[in-house]
This record gives sequence, structure tokens and C-alpha cells, in this order.
Amino acid sequence: MPAVGYRHGQSPLPWLLLAVSITLTITVLVVGRNRLAEAQERTWTSLKANDDLNQKLKAAEKEVEKAKEACTAGDEDKGDVARKIVQLEMQNRRLQDELAKVKKR
Repeated sequence: MPAVGYRHGQSPLPWLLLAVSITLTITVLVVGRNRLAEAQERTWTSLKANDDLNQKLKAAEKEVEKAKEACTAGDEDKGDVARKIVQLEMQNRRLQDELAKVKKR
């Protein structure tokens, strides 16, 4: 019969399992933290690129508006020029008619 308080040799298995568990937990936490940091970096980079593209888009929209205004102004000028050409052609015909009349005299 064993004496009171006497223990047989303890197995190192529980301590080994505890050490492995702690090591795995720390490893998972470190890897998770690194992945989170990488994800945050990618998110920040994506947001910055998105902001840059939005600024370029707004600038391009302003250029398109300016081009439309220039085209509208060009169309109006073209209409004015066409009217002026018609007026000058009519004036030219009238002067040619007058010249022809003067030559006949």
C-alpha cells in the first residue's frame, strides 16, 4: 500500500500539451496580426488609388464640359460665318450685276 501523499512519477504529457497549445496560440495570433496589417495596407492603398482616380475623373469631366462649350461656341461661330458668307455672296452678285450694267453702257 502506498504511503499517504506519495505520488508516482507524473507524466510530462500535460505540460507538453500546455506548451504546444500556448505556442500554437501565439503563432496564430502573430500570423493573424500580420495578415490584418497587410489587409489594412491593401485597403489604404486601394482607397488612395480610388481617390486619385476620382480626381482624374472629375478633371476629365471638366475638360469634356469645356470641350462641349467650345464646340457649341464653334457651332455658333460656324453659323455666323455661314450667314456672313451668304451675305457676301449676295453682295458679290449684286456688285457683279451692277458691274455688268456699267459695262453695257
